[in-house]
Amino acid sequence: MKILGVGAAVGECISKNYFLAGLGTVAGVVILGRLLKEAKPLLVGVTKEAIAFQQWLSSNIAEGQETWEDILAEARHQYKLEIEKKLEIIQKQQEVLEKLKASL
Repeated sequence: MKILGVGAAVGECISKNYFLAGLGTVAGVVILGRLLKEAKPLLVGVTKEAIAFQQWLSSNIAEGQETWEDILAEARHQYKLEIEKKLEIIQKQQEVLEKLKASL
């Protein structure tokens, strides 16, 4: 089999499908390179907007994280206060029980 004048020895080592795929790849790279040059202003604008969105998202995530940290700290504080009140009540109950025990 001769492909574009290539001898039979080389032509039989390279299947026609692989050869055509290689040519298509090279053509695709050339066409893509030209398209990228023409689309550069558009791609720069899109990239700029993506960076702006990323920064906006990061700042909103940071604000949300601060809010959740505040909520968590306040919840822990309230929980600690409740536990302290319960312990105080238990201690008072124990004192009352000891007084009752002593009076019997």
